[in-house]
Amino acid sequence: MAGSLQFIKSASTSSAVSELKVENCFSDKYDVYKVVLKVDSVTQEAGQSIRLVDSSNNVISDAEYDFAYEFMRVGSGSSSSQGYTGETYWNFTMYNEGSVGGFFVMYVYNPADSSSYTFANWQMATHYLASSTSVLMARKAIGVHKVAEQITGIAAIQAQTRLDGATLSVYGVK
Repeated sequence: MAGSLQFIKSASTSSAVSELKVENCFSDKYDVYKVVLKVDSVTQEAGQSIRLVDSSNNVISDAEYDFAYEFMRVGSGSSSSQGYTGETYWNFTMYNEGSVGGFFVMYVYNPADSSSYTFANWQMATHYLASSTSVLMARKAIGVHKVAEQITGIAAIQAQTRLDGATLSVYGVK
């Protein structure tokens, strides 16, 4: 993504949580935002998902998210693609096991424009254990939030309290 970055806001946790949210970070000042989630560890095997936050600072959990991804695993040479519609989040944004950290980088397009859908693309990399062997895993994905509304924030979520030692940062792209 070309352009310079302007740090806007971040949220961090040093104890296990099920949601890490950055509110009031999207505005009409930028058309494109870069979101970075860095996870040092999780309390047990976990996949992170993303939900958007509306102008009332409510996390949007309705079935309004579509996404597709390409999964790549080093060593086996295997990859797979999958698409989902009508989901309650963008799933498979990142995956962690135990003390193995990871990160993802997401670009969010026109979130503050209440007259259009919000689009995103992301990629992640991490290690996971496959038959007691650490394997590098990567995903590239695209997504759309299929309701035209003003989006003002973003939340990294997990089904249980597992997200530990994590930072979610938001940047404006000039």
